[in-house]
Amino acid sequence: MSGDERIFAACAPGLEEILAAELGALGLSARPVPGGAEASGRGAVALACLAARVSDAVALRLFDGPARGVEAALASARKTYGPGAPLAVRREGGRATLSLDAAGSPLYKRGWRARTGAAPLRETLAAGMLLAAGYDGSEPLLDPMCGSGTLALEAAALASRRAPGRSRSFAFERWPGHDAAATAALRARLAARERPAPAPIHASDRNGGALRLAQKNAAEGDLGPSIRFERCDAATAQLPAGRGLVVVNPPYGVRLGEEVSASWKALAQLLERSRAAGWARPRVPGACETAGSPACSSCTPHEGSPAPQESRRASGPTRTRRPIISVTCSSASASGLRSGTCSSPPGRGRA
Repeated sequence: MSGDERIFAACAPGLEEILAAELGALGLSARPVPGGAEASGRGAVALACLAARVSDAVALRLFDGPARGVEAALASARKTYGPGAPLAVRREGGRATLSLDAAGSPLYKRGWRARTGAAPLRETLAAGMLLAAGYDGSEPLLDPMCGSGTLALEAAALASRRAPGRSRSFAFERWPGHDAAATAALRARLAARERPAPAPIHASDRNGGALRLAQKNAAEGDLGPSIRFERCDAATAQLPAGRGLVVVNPPYGVRLGEEVSASWKALAQLLERSRAAGWARPRVPGACETAGSPACSSCTPHEGSPAPQESRRASGPTRTRRPIISVTCSSASASGLRSGTCSSPPGRGRA
């Protein structure tokens, strides 16, 4: 396929504006909608699948109009793409949309993860946290509870401008009429933008097994040289030089056991050290509630609006909300998510 294409890209609830902004930065015309973003532009399918970090799924929009016309569009699509094509119809009021899954497997599968630890964070949600915090790789970053390394690896990929889909293939590449030369040229352009990470990225964990797993994942993704790994408690984690970003997916549930108080005290000690070292006072959305203390005005969680549940394919089943926070220098932005975010786990979007 060639020319302008219309797509729907699904994401975790609350990240719709982040995703729309990302697609816009890639050169597409995009707007946030519940559960994701709608976008259009030349080669939109390939661009979103290869280069969008926050999207969990991408679908080509084949029809968007009066509901009475969707059956004819469906028949035409089955004739073109085959009777078993992953097509999704959505009806609302007197209108309907018909979409074709373009990615195949979920986009959070980057192709580098060797194994996962307990309760892993999805790569697309990790990327959303980083982008919501304004991270672009130009400032130091520390994840003091890195687990299997998802946040640190996404930070390294973002900092080095590595396209998230560089190491995998997609369903759209097997469509009839696919322009393989155009996709190859896009891959080459994205590869030409890559660079060494310009600022330090540190990742630490007190669990030796988790740290070894993170290092294996970094090696599998060829991101090891960009990350400094250290086994230590969060309270003693080494801060990179300069002022930067602390981002953390705090242990919870099976990852935490009975050590809630100790883990949060260690994180608090680290944040106090970061302030004493010259980093601006951080804001930790949701930390008070998770630690069992009354919420304070600077720790109010940001909850994304629930997305519709009717799509055939998005990011997987809705799960129980969990504490996920990013912390950055509060002086970097006077408002908005730049000073921190508390995001819900992936839910379903609308195709």
